Amino acid sequence: MFETKTNIKLHDTDAAGVVFFVNYFRIAHTAYEAFLKSIGCGLDYVIRHSDYLILIAHAEADYERAFQLGDVITIGLKATRIGQSSFEITSEIRDKAGNVGATVRTIHVAVSKKTAGKIALPDKIRTGLESIS
Repeated sequence: MFETKTNIKLHDTDAAGVVFFVNYFRIAHTAYEAFLKSIGCGLDYVIRHSDYLILIAHAEADYERAFQLGDVITIGLKATRIGQSSFEITSEIRDKAGNVGATVRTIHVAVSKKTAGKIALPDKIRTGLESIS
């Protein structure tokens, strides 16, 4: 599992002072970006220098408890499915005590920049995903 920590910021919250539901996706995606960077496939590299893109084909979330401004959270990413051209990441967003507040699942697909068609997962991405499966 890949883990990163952060705290809930003002721009994450709504008028009630709790995380606005769509921001759980942003929080999970920021952790996903950190994971990609940790395996040498940062999105800046992928977008500027590779011949492929990794697109999100599906996203869903379950909410179990609210987080508030200033709460320290840990985001744990796990590759829950690795296919030929796609993979699923499950992100658990937990409080300091380890209680899950939200679970975000995203399905990603590797595509060619030239044709926009599906391609096999690049080796570096597959190896990185296997390390967190």
